[in-house]
Amino acid sequence: MGVREAQKQATRERVVEAARRLFEEVGYEETTIRMVAERAGVSVGSVFTTFESKVDIFNYILFEKFEALFSELQRISPYLRGSACHRIASLMSIAYGVECQQLDLMISHLAASHGWPRRIEDEHNKRRARLIGLFRDALDQGVASGELRADVDLDLFVTMLLDIYVRNYRRAYYERLTPEDLSALTERQLNLLFAGAAAENGGAEAQPRSAQG
Repeated sequence: MGVREAQKQATRERVVEAARRLFEEVGYEETTIRMVAERAGVSVGSVFTTFESKVDIFNYILFEKFEALFSELQRISPYLRGSACHRIASLMSIAYGVECQQLDLMISHLAASHGWPRRIEDEHNKRRARLIGLFRDALDQGVASGELRADVDLDLFVTMLLDIYVRNYRRAYYERLTPEDLSALTERQLNLLFAGAAAENGGAEAQPRSAQG
C-alpha cells in the first residue's frame, strides 16, 4: 500500500470510529457530517473522500455488526436441535438479544433504508442472504424430515420469515419489548405460520419446545 492509500485508510478508520461513537451518543439523525469531521479531527472534505454520504458511513458500521452477527449464527446453526420452527425461533432470538442492545440504531437503520441508493440496497441484500440461507436450510430440513409439506412454497415462506424478523424490531421499539418478550412473540408468530405449512403428521413437531406441552 502506497503512502497516499495508507493516509486515506487511516482517515477512513478515524471517520468510522468518530461516527460510531456519535451514532451511539446522540443518534444517527442528530449526527451531522461536520460533527463527524470534528470528532475525527479531519476536514469535511476528507470525510467525503472516504464516504459518499452519512448513510454510507452508517451502513458501513452496521454492516460490520451484521457480518459479525451472521457469522456467529452460521457457527451456531449446525448445533441447534428440534424442529425447523424451533431452530428458526432460536436464530431469531439470538439475533434479537444482540441487536436490541442498540435498538435505536436498528430503528434508524430501518428508517434510512427507505430511499437509500440502489447500490446500498444491493449490498444490504447480499449480506442479508446469509440469514436467508440459514432460514432456508432449516426449512429444507423440515421438508426432508416430513415436518413440512413437500408442496410448500419455500421462497415465499422465507420471505414471510424475514418480514416477521424485521417487523418485530419496530414492535420492540414502540412497545418497549424486552428481548425475552420479543422472543416469546416470535415463537407465537412462527407457531401460527408453521401450523399452516405442517405435514399431516408433523404439526406437533413444528412448535418450538417452549410452546409444546
